[in-house]
Amino acid sequence: MTRQAITKHLRVLEGAGLVRGQTAGRECLFEIESKPLEEVRDYLERVSQQWDEALARLKTFVEM
Repeated sequence: MTRQAITKHLRVLEGAGLVRGQTAGRECLFEIESKPLEEVRDYLERVSQQWDEALARLKTFVEM
């Protein structure tokens, strides 16, 4: 990938709030924002648990 392509992708991630960019001279240093990623992980864990419970209920129902 070219430097411009990487920068473009990092700017998209910055716009989504997943990374934070800080200009230092001619360079821009990026840092991961962990809070939004933790929120997504927590949400996906809740949804996964709901699906596991629903599938367990379905299995019990089918096996009756």
